[in-house]
Order: sequence, then structure tokens, then C-alpha cells
Amino acid sequence: MALYSSLNLFFIRLFTVLVPRFMHPPFAIFWGGLFYLLLAEKRRGIRSNIRIITGSRNVELLVLATYYKFARNWCDVMLMMRWRGSKLQSLIGRRSDGGPLDAALAAGNGAILISPHLGNWELGGLGLADMGYTLNVLTFREPDEKVNELREQVRLERGIRFIYVDRNDTSPLAVIEAVNALRRNEILALLGERDGSSHTMTLDFFGRQASIPVGAAYLAMASGAPVIPVFVPLEGNHYATIMEAPIYFRGGHADHAGSIGEGTERILRVFEKYIRMYPDQWYNFFDYWGRENINKEKGL
Repeated sequence: MALYSSLNLFFIRLFTVLVPRFMHPPFAIFWGGLFYLLLAEKRRGIRSNIRIITGSRNVELLVLATYYKFARNWCDVMLMMRWRGSKLQSLIGRRSDGGPLDAALAAGNGAILISPHLGNWELGGLGLADMGYTLNVLTFREPDEKVNELREQVRLERGIRFIYVDRNDTSPLAVIEAVNALRRNEILALLGERDGSSHTMTLDFFGRQASIPVGAAYLAMASGAPVIPVFVPLEGNHYATIMEAPIYFRGGHADHAGSIGEGTERILRVFEKYIRMYPDQWYNFFDYWGRENINKEKGL
């Protein structure tokens, strides 16, 4: 059973048209609780992940909260598809200083924004586009093509460009397109802790070995752009937009792998900080450190 599909999104969108946002929480409790009960395998995966993140065995309330906040997240995504300007910005409460992004763009090499699957990353992209930034999203296709079409429609209307990466294709075309966007001094956004590409490195993540994508590191080395960790967690009834200090990848061909590994580990330490702060908003509905890889996530 899929957590989201084109059919699910249709009903969520209809719900957000008919029901005002202040009434969403009780419905999110009901539907989040229902999916918690029905999706036993995903529930076990979330439980396993949160136990590693928190170091605690008693995490069931956090597991249930993950479903609740994921339901809130998707209701707000449907609202974001219709809202612009002040209505869109009203979803954001606490805002961190955007100085690191503006400084990176002033240097002329573009900027790479990277986030884990934490909070409402879609709001981060739409919010930046709404403020006039030129944004490119490096992403995989969803298994449901209608979901891709809906996502593309919303982003293209806001001037956000897509760069699709094929999990099974080692062609450099997507990399070339991404580097060109950075050389045009634009923003490149991607999610960065879930395996799914051919460019990975085994690194420590929450004290355990994990296969981590290093595409952002290669792009930073090729373009000179900094990598800026960003996060959009739900805090109360609004989202915080958080931007951490930029991470630069330096080094020549002699220590290429070392530079990529060291820089990516710095990104992971920042990821760990925020995932520990918001463990019930890290939306990996499978056993992240288990034996099975990202293919288990298809259809989520």
C-alpha cells in the first residue's frame, strides 16, 4: 500500500480545498493513525530508524508522530500548489539568515542547497522561487508518472527547472546540465542522504555505516559552488526555514576521494544535528540501515 500516489494526492488536494488549514490537525491525527495501523512494514522501519537516531527503545509516540506530521506535510504541499506570495510565505514562521546563499551567489559560482528527507523540503524550493531566486532541482522520477506530472506543473509555473537523474543510467548528461546551471550562477537543490545513484561512498551516519550519495560533492568540486545544508521542519503550526554555514570542497586530483569524503562527512554531521532535533520528521519509511537498499522505497 502506497503512502502517496496520484489517487491519494487527488483526495488530499480536494480535502484542502474544502477544509480550512486550521482544521487540518484532527484529520491528520486520524489519517496518520490509520496509516500507522495499516502499514506495519513501514512502521517497523521508522521505529528502527528512530531508535538509532535517539538511542532509545521507547519511541512509539515518535513513530506515530511521524505519520501525523507526514499527513500535515502533504496537506500543506497541496496548499502550496495553489498559494503564492504572502499566502505561501504565511506558512513560514522562524526564518534563519539567508546571508550564506546571497554571499555564494555574489561570488558567481552558484550554490548547492542540500537537505535530508526532513520536514517540508518542497516549501523551501517554492519559497525561494517565490522570492525571485532561480532554482534547479536535481531529482529522481517518482514511480507514479501522474505524480511527476503534477510536481512538474507546479514547479514549472514558478520557474523551477528540473534535472532528472536516472538511477540505472551512468550517463553524464544530468551532471553536465547541473554544472551548467551552477556556472550560470543559479541555485541547485537536491536531497542528499538516501542512496539511489551509482555515485556513493560508505560513510559513518549516526554511528553506523551507510551508503551516501556524493553527487553534491562532485558538483561542488566541478563548479566551485559551496554546499549549503538547509532544513524546513514543522514547528507548531508553521515551518522554520534554516540555512547552515556553507561547506566548500577543496583539493586537487591527488586527493580527490579524500576531499569528497571529508566534505560529505561534514554535511552528514549537520544532517545528524537536525534529524536528532526532529526525529519524527525524517521521512524514510523503511529500515535505513537494514540490508535492503533504496529500491524498497519505490511506491512509498
